[in-house]
Amino acid sequence: MSPIVIVVLIILAVFGSVAMLKPSPRQQRLAKLRMDAIKLGLHVKLETFKTDSKKMGVRDDIVATRYERFVPEIKSHALRWSVVRQAGWEQEGLPEGWSWNNNNQRPDLKKLCELLAKVGDDVRVVEVYDNRASILTIESKTSVAEQINQWVAQAQPL
Repeated sequence: MSPIVIVVLIILAVFGSVAMLKPSPRQQRLAKLRMDAIKLGLHVKLETFKTDSKKMGVRDDIVATRYERFVPEIKSHALRWSVVRQAGWEQEGLPEGWSWNNNNQRPDLKKLCELLAKVGDDVRVVEVYDNRASILTIESKTSVAEQINQWVAQAQPL
């Protein structure tokens, strides 16, 4: 082999290795979305949401990103309610496609239905505790941190 071919192969190997380390456009978009959410005061966490299949009939666990806001002044950690975008046994008062995963304390159903009509198709779970509210989403291309922040803020008082 000629020395020029060897040099070209080495250069290609180096540039190929560096190009593999660069984040993909999807990874860059998700990093920006999550950083924007953190700047708005939300906690961001990747997780698997375990459904309450025995009690409510919602079967599939959900792998998604949790966007959550804490209210540190409130010390109670009790779950008030959660809804899941899946078929389940308890769907009373909810829009089509949504089911109760837990309903210890029912929210105002009219306001909840208004919120669920607003949330994007990528939102899989809305969950409210006494001291925090969260939305789990699969983060589609249309996800925007400001919208997620608004949805979490609207869910908390319900």
